[in-house]
Amino acid sequence: MVTGKRFRPQHLTGPQQILHMQAKFPNFRAASNRGKWVQWTGPLKPTAISVTYTVQITYEMPNRPEIRVLSPELKPRLDCDRIPHVFSENKLCVHQAHEWSGRKILAMTIVPWISAWLYFYEIWYATGLWLGEGTHPDLPQHRSVA
Repeated sequence: MVTGKRFRPQHLTGPQQILHMQAKFPNFRAASNRGKWVQWTGPLKPTAISVTYTVQITYEMPNRPEIRVLSPELKPRLDCDRIPHVFSENKLCVHQAHEWSGRKILAMTIVPWISAWLYFYEIWYATGLWLGEGTHPDLPQHRSVA
């Protein structure tokens, strides 16, 4: 018997993450292996005048989620060779590795961060200025520690 300590799970389970996502983003559809990974696909519209993006979040617990925009295709500006704040294969960089924990609720963190990233992408595409915070994803602080 354990005394004086509470049991604290290492990370939220897939079913817990799915329930939170269903409650906050009912248009997101989940696929899961009922084990260590869940993948959601759903619409996000960062502002009233934005296009609606279809995003995909792949989460292998408790690692950093991988985020892709499925449509419309994200494109670099004509004066740039790449989109800022993306990893290889145009996976979005919405936070640094130390900012993620498997105890966080994706619907309360990752999805709002994606929406903010899309907002800053639209501004960058129109102006050439990235107004969001952050550092470049190729730097060591962006590598997953999980």
